[in-house]
Amino acid sequence: MKKTIATKADTNIEDGPWVERLALLIDEFRKINPDITANQMLVLLHIGHKPGITQRELAEAVQVKDGTISRICALMSERGHQGRPGLNVVSIEPVPGDFRSKGQRLVGNGRRLYASIRKLMTDPST
Repeated sequence: MKKTIATKADTNIEDGPWVERLALLIDEFRKINPDITANQMLVLLHIGHKPGITQRELAEAVQVKDGTISRICALMSERGHQGRPGLNVVSIEPVPGDFRSKGQRLVGNGRRLYASIRKLMTDPST
């Protein structure tokens, strides 16, 4: 069976602008950590979209295990993880009425990053 490859003419998509915008988005994320992972990016976006989101909700949204989310959130908080300093872009707080759950919120550079990402995604002039 012969494979066909879609070409630019086939898709009618101008690649340049969206590739440039994606590169800008990744550069924004790298400002807080040059080694940031895709899962960490997703976690930050979900926390920015839904302040107070629990780690269980994050695990479902990002489709990773609870332990992975716990490590990502610890690394992104002031606590850090396994000897690595925290990035201090997320605050982990108890959820009122549920002593077992922790809610995540963006703080400081995390808020600024989310605002910058949001602007890049929604402002056609950027």
